Amino acid sequence: MPRVRFAVGCHPHNAKHYDDALEKLLLDRLADARVSAVGEIGLDYHYDFSPREAQREAFRRQVRVAKEAGLPVVLHIREAHDDAFSILQEEGFPQAGTLLHCFNLDWAELERWVEAGCYVAFGGPVTFKHADEVRDAASHVPEELLLTETDAPYMTPEPLRGATCGPEHVVFTADKLCEVRGLAFGEERETFLRKLLANAYGLLDREPTPWQRERAEGLGIKELSPTERARAAVAQWRASE
Repeated sequence: MPRVRFAVGCHPHNAKHYDDALEKLLLDRLADARVSAVGEIGLDYHYDFSPREAQREAFRRQVRVAKEAGLPVVLHIREAHDDAFSILQEEGFPQAGTLLHCFNLDWAELERWVEAGCYVAFGGPVTFKHADEVRDAASHVPEELLLTETDAPYMTPEPLRGATCGPEHVVFTADKLCEVRGLAFGEERETFLRKLLANAYGLLDREPTPWQRERAEGLGIKELSPTERARAAVAQWRASE
């Protein structure tokens, strides 16, 4: 499936396992030409499945990895936006892009991220009945930084709350984004939605970076087709276990 793209990273829930050996495995996985981002990475202070200091260290190191690889980052941040923003300020936002995954807070929080040039993906929460602050935030994001998503199998949008979320449910999120931005049915909405699709392609469907090509060559997979490359990656992973 050559058009499927991946994000690869150590989620904050698993940050306590992040070490030099895991980072090497991550670097090898990023060589796969289908990998388009480092993620989900970030901080989760809600569940604290990993100690917060371990989360901050894993996040910081993976931001550096993403910058080395020339790849964008996809962020999972929960109840930790101040620390996450500070780390990105200190390390520098990746030039390839930063995507706030499934944003569900207000414009007061989001504004600084947008000013820093971050992309913002809205999923099911923008449709929730008591989420006026999320809809307000969505109305302020510049069109060129806006994406849709599902967070499947979670965050199922209205009117299907309670069902398992799937990629097809993005239509409800997209419709709500059009509504909160006051877009008329027809050409106006179509133009807007085509722009969101172009944003996703531009951020997450790029050609392999020079770093990825060099790393892949070092792993002996430069000339493989996407299918062969996937098989080689699986074989390498199995050999490392």
